Amino acid sequence: MMKKARILFIGLFLLINWANAQTGIGTTTPDASAKLEIASTTKGLLIPRMNASQRGLITNPANGLLVYQTDGVAGFYLNSGTSVSPSWIRVNTDWTKLGNDLSYTIGNVSTTGSLTGGSSTNSKLSGFGASISSKSASYQLTASDNGTIISFTGASAVTLTIPASLPDGFNCMVVQYGVGQITFSGSGATLYNRNNYTKSAGLYAAVSLLHMGSNIFIVSGEMIN
Repeated sequence: MMKKARILFIGLFLLINWANAQTGIGTTTPDASAKLEIASTTKGLLIPRMNASQRGLITNPANGLLVYQTDGVAGFYLNSGTSVSPSWIRVNTDWTKLGNDLSYTIGNVSTTGSLTGGSSTNSKLSGFGASISSKSASYQLTASDNGTIISFTGASAVTLTIPASLPDGFNCMVVQYGVGQITFSGSGATLYNRNNYTKSAGLYAAVSLLHMGSNIFIVSGEMIN
C-alpha cells in the first residue's frame, strides 16, 4: 500500500512539474518566460496558410488567432474580434519608418477622428495638391468637396447651392472659369459677405467658402450683385 502511494505521489509530482515546465523544440533550455521556444538557425515557423474563403470558414476563431492569407491582399491576418464576431485585420508592412519619419505609399489614409499636429503653431501639412473639379451646370456642394477647387467652365449662368449640415470648417475655392456667372445660394445655410454680394464678379473671378459652424458660411472674394 505504501509503495503504491509513493508511486502515485511521484507521478503527481512529475505531472505538476511537466504542466508548469517550458517546452523547447530545437533547444533543451527554453527561456523561462516562454511556454514554448522553437530554436533554429536554418528553418522558420510556418503559420497555417489559406485563402480568404477558407479563413472565413474557421469555426469560432479565437481572439488573437493568426493565419497567413494567400489571396487578395496577401499577408498575416489576426482576429482582433471575438469568436462570435470575428474581425480580421492584416498585420501589414505598408508603413515605412525611417528615423522619425513614417510614410505610407499604398492606397489612401483615412480617419473618422481628428488629425492633430504636435504643435498648434509649427505643425504643417506639405506635399498635398488640391483636387480640381470642373462643372458646367448648377451644382450643390457635398462633404466630399471639402478642400477642393470647383471650376465652373460653362457659358451660361449657374447656381452653386450651399446646403446645411456640411462639416464645420468646410472650405473650398470656387472659380468662374467660363463666361457664365455663378450665383451663391444657401439651402438651410446662412451666407455672409461683407458687401452682401451673391455672385461671382466675372471671368476668372475666385471666391472662397468657409463654414464657421451652425450652418453659417463666409463667402468672400471677387463678387458683385
